[in-house]
Amino acid sequence: MRGTSGPAYEPRGREIFHVSSTPRGRAVPGRSSFGSVEALPSGRYRARYATGVGSWKSAPTTFSTKTAARAWLARTQVSLEQVAAGSPKAVQASRPPRLRDYVAEWIAERRNGRGEPLRPSTRRTYESYLRLHLSPKRLGGMRLDEISPENVRAWHHELDSAHPTGRARVYAFLRTVLATAVSDDLIAANPCRIRGAGQARAVTPVEVLTPHQVADLAEAVGERYAAAIHLGAWCQMRVGEVLALRRRDVDLDTRIVHVRRGVTWIDGVAMFGPPKTDAGIRDIAMPDIVVEALQRHLIGVGGSGDALLFVGRTPGSPPPVQTFADAVKRAARRSGLPLTFRFHHLRHAGLSLLAEAGASVAELQARAGHSTPAMALHYQHARAIRDRDLAARLDVVIAGGAGQIKQ
Repeated sequence: MRGTSGPAYEPRGREIFHVSSTPRGRAVPGRSSFGSVEALPSGRYRARYATGVGSWKSAPTTFSTKTAARAWLARTQVSLEQVAAGSPKAVQASRPPRLRDYVAEWIAERRNGRGEPLRPSTRRTYESYLRLHLSPKRLGGMRLDEISPENVRAWHHELDSAHPTGRARVYAFLRTVLATAVSDDLIAANPCRIRGAGQARAVTPVEVLTPHQVADLAEAVGERYAAAIHLGAWCQMRVGEVLALRRRDVDLDTRIVHVRRGVTWIDGVAMFGPPKTDAGIRDIAMPDIVVEALQRHLIGVGGSGDALLFVGRTPGSPPPVQTFADAVKRAARRSGLPLTFRFHHLRHAGLSLLAEAGASVAELQARAGHSTPAMALHYQHARAIRDRDLAARLDVVIAGGAGQIKQ
């Protein structure tokens, strides 16, 4: 076997055994001298064929079985032979797929960082992007190799600018999909090149509550959800994490709350699952105010370790997120908070106070369950506010000292 700049292979009779140059996959025998099939760590299979010295072209998607991967190679070989013979239909079929078709396949085959299929809520969101923002547009009907940066800019311009967060998420989704198309060798470069288009500032201003305001909110929401308010603020938990808590997740002796899962709602049905990232699985130390709130709350919770801390009208089921959000909004109005207040803002309150108290970025990241330091940095604005306050105090001291010197 001779070394080349690309992946190597060695013929054995009429079969080809792909020999990966990296440890990502293992060799799987193909059934013809055309192309190769590679088993991936996820358990799926990648099919590709050589287009030149050290150059390979991969299938637009991976396959669940070796048979399916080999079948794609067989169809591709026939198609290329027809192209070489000048068949117009074959030439058309050999071109990359249309965007809407590729996106649909991408969603169906997409895996998360653990190699698992997309969660139902995530799949539903992506499917809505395809249905509402890609399929009805001219861009959705174009073949991948026809899409230019100009086409993307025109499509982006047509998106509703009144919803900047949604617009940014749709653009980021398209950019990710087309990045996969680049890695699949279907296009040479990603045409999504609008600087900053995948980022957006929240339209709703973040309300950073004081400890006194958090206490007023907990009192206004009532005994049913008061502990949830304190968990959101002082343990910096997400709403899906709070509403998924079971009795066994709370240890008042060690003063630890164990975050192991979250809940989302699909068509009104509660769906429990692990956090989206490994960073979301964490143990959070509870301050006194949370321990005291939970001691009162647990009196009304069932004795089983699987009993949910917060239940809706259906026994054994958490309250729908909208029902919970409406209860918090009503309490916010009663306690005099702005109409823009949301439960998620409680995380800002807790993390901002921790930052002001001197918590490092790594500490904020671990406590909040952020997967990257960049997310934790979002809450460091409290330090900037505190720093400006210290500078203002320094001005007073300096002015007073200068006055004494003049006298």
